[in-house]
Amino acid sequence: METSNLVTASLVVTTILIITPFFVTPKTKDSKRKKKNNLNKEIEIKTYTFGLINQGNNICFLNSVLQSLASLKGLRKYLEKKVESNLSDTKRPVSFALHATLERLNEPLTKQQSFIATDVVLALQANARRLINRQQQDAHELFQLLIQSLGAEEDYDRRPKSLLDLEIIKKLASKDEKITHFVSDRNPLRGLTACRVSCMKCGYCGPIRHITFDNISIPLPSGLPSVPLDVLLKTYAGTDFIDEYNCPHCSLVETLATIENALENAKWTPNDKENELKLEDDRQVIKKALATDVDTDISSQLQLTKLAHVKSTASKHTMFAKLPDVFAIHFSRSIYYQSGWTLKNPCKVKFSDSIDMMKYISGGYLANMPSEPMSSPPSPILSSPMSSPILAGIGASSRRSDIPCEGGNIYTLKSVVVHQGDHRSGHFVTYRRKEDSDIWWRLSDEYVEEVKLKQVLNEEAYMLFYEKAQ
Repeated sequence: METSNLVTASLVVTTILIITPFFVTPKTKDSKRKKKNNLNKEIEIKTYTFGLINQGNNICFLNSVLQSLASLKGLRKYLEKKVESNLSDTKRPVSFALHATLERLNEPLTKQQSFIATDVVLALQANARRLINRQQQDAHELFQLLIQSLGAEEDYDRRPKSLLDLEIIKKLASKDEKITHFVSDRNPLRGLTACRVSCMKCGYCGPIRHITFDNISIPLPSGLPSVPLDVLLKTYAGTDFIDEYNCPHCSLVETLATIENALENAKWTPNDKENELKLEDDRQVIKKALATDVDTDISSQLQLTKLAHVKSTASKHTMFAKLPDVFAIHFSRSIYYQSGWTLKNPCKVKFSDSIDMMKYISGGYLANMPSEPMSSPPSPILSSPMSSPILAGIGASSRRSDIPCEGGNIYTLKSVVVHQGDHRSGHFVTYRRKEDSDIWWRLSDEYVEEVKLKQVLNEEAYMLFYEKAQ
């Protein structure tokens, strides 16, 4: 009996030893895996970036702009080149202060830290002679002030230096043979638009004008809950209409008709012979202008005639002729009512992590015909001067040598400025991409936290900063 019990007990123990590995071993592996994952998490130290202290002055608009600019590698390289030149910080205080601040905002941290952007504030006050105060409360206005200050310092750099310049004298005294003035690189925020105005009445097309920009401001439609960014860009780089356009061609035609009517119907006396000759001279001047260049100012050449000013409806075509390396977009959210009330437009812009700007820029051909899109290939028939007497002698197109290459205009989202609140009050925060990473930070003054891209793309954007992919 005892032997039987012993055998039974041995069988039970053996069975347990055999079965146990199938149940215990996985738990042991899971435990080891959890410990290993915890160890990896401890090794992968979480990184932060500097926050910016508000200090109770309600300058969140300044902090939000600085955090956004810190995400732009091209702007930082541009500032670095300016700082490394021979001019001192007294010649361009904003460049030096902004460079130091943006570099500091890109220092990796293992714990949250913050500082006050005092250097930038003092530099702006010294350069632009404007105080940064709580009455401004607008991130876009502050951004423009910064860029204008950088532009003023860049203009100073490009100005030829006088031999009476103190720095030049110091170099001469030190027998420095390399006496050159600094010529800065192009500001990465600076781009170029091409604009053409066409009269809808006579078909006249004005000359294509190029305008530089460092950001574009787009008004949002009222009454819509949301609008895609693609639609806004196509509207901006598209066709608009002007009701009170002073058409130079219509004005010359009207003036010529008035002169010819006077010459045919007036009863001239011998004493009026001189005036008749002067009027005939005026007619020839206007005919010449119509045949050569209607945009020439001929008012000083006319003796008796006063130019008419004919108003008509015109179409205005705008295209991006040269894209900047950093594309800054501002959305105008103010709605003005006749009663005097001003409200904030809550329309949400649907933007993406990247955009292809190829479809918004000119394709190398800038048409000067009202019947053609400004950037399409020329029509063999419509481009002929004989088919449009109005354009005879003016030329049908202008060309650019730097035709954009396919695939070279992809821009990546780097930062988003968001305004929380109504039109009269609120708070600015920034969503910023960590350099060379897919990690995003939400920065509200000194408070910094990691967020997902999905949250960023769902925000009500006030400003967007895209940078050309390298």
